[in-house]
Amino acid sequence: MKKIFTVILLASVAIAARSQQSNPQLHQLEQFIQEQGYAVSHTQSTGTERGIAHQWSALLSAYIIHPQSAIDSTMSEAALRRIVHQYDSINHLRRQHLTQALDSIRTTFARLGKDASESYLYEYHKDGTDTIKYSLAFRRDDGALRTYRYNNSVYFNNAGEVALFDYTRRDDSDGWGATDWGYYSHLYTIPNDTWDDMQPFDHAAFEALIAPKLKNAKKLKGAKAYPVYWRHDEGFNDDVGPNGNLVGKTVRQSDYVPNSHYGLTTGTLYFIPIQHEAEAKALYRQIDSLAHSYVDSHPEQYYTYTFSSDFRYGNLRDMLRGQDIKGDASYDLKTLADDNGFYILSINTKGELWIPRDWPRLKSYINGEIVYQKGMKPKEKK
Repeated sequence: MKKIFTVILLASVAIAARSQQSNPQLHQLEQFIQEQGYAVSHTQSTGTERGIAHQWSALLSAYIIHPQSAIDSTMSEAALRRIVHQYDSINHLRRQHLTQALDSIRTTFARLGKDASESYLYEYHKDGTDTIKYSLAFRRDDGALRTYRYNNSVYFNNAGEVALFDYTRRDDSDGWGATDWGYYSHLYTIPNDTWDDMQPFDHAAFEALIAPKLKNAKKLKGAKAYPVYWRHDEGFNDDVGPNGNLVGKTVRQSDYVPNSHYGLTTGTLYFIPIQHEAEAKALYRQIDSLAHSYVDSHPEQYYTYTFSSDFRYGNLRDMLRGQDIKGDASYDLKTLADDNGFYILSINTKGELWIPRDWPRLKSYINGEIVYQKGMKPKEKK
């Protein structure tokens, strides 16, 4: 009886999550940021006793290059004018999009500040150096907010909705450019009273759900499915530098900073050739829809789902990650597109997830020993 009651309660939480709305003015801001050319990601996740969390985030960056970096003392006056005009045009466009985004952020935070439970606006501008730190929060009930300050920023621990913006601009020391960097985050949580009943992500049930779609995709001409086997034993010294920076050819660490830990990843890599672009993108939308429906129906499981509508070219996109918080197992559904075609990774990891650099062409990776799929080994340079 307790189990039946728990299922009913969890279903009611999922319905409540869909019915409650976060701040519409922040969503208007996020749409405007996207219109300026900056990607806004949206994730939905459990795994915190505060509830089901929705987060929207964006990185606003621009590098403004001064024309002297391309000027040669032997240039004619006409060539010099052309270069200056070219750089000025590029920098103007970059600055215009960034300025419009900043103005909209400034206006939105100021307007919402008067209605927020607590708000904080900090700006400092001097000699080409700009610093902006905004934060605001809406409490979920009448309880007091728990806040803390760090480096002129204010953070909130127990709010129902929080928005933050951190921006800096500095001229390079050599005087040849300026770097703008800004980070926007909007977090909205929906209470979850089922924390004690949380369960590990049921990867077997989810994989069975998407299996028919992936099976149909394998019928496309040239489509393949390859087994994945990546092993990184504890104590194995590879070529990964601090914080996962690539300094060699072996592997990159994707999720954890210490690079001496054990991880075994198995699963399947699905590949669809580039000529089947329409079918691949239709498959993406189908799997994405199934993933979203699954997590919405299972708020009792640990997961992070990323909203997206298409493959990302050149970089792995996370669609779904399921976790066993009490253990060290995880499931990942990731996608990628390149000039050859479209890739879908459905993998399970015991320990830490390490991803080999040349993973789309590998049959296996074991502590630096690489075995390529048949016909996939790159040609050696002479």
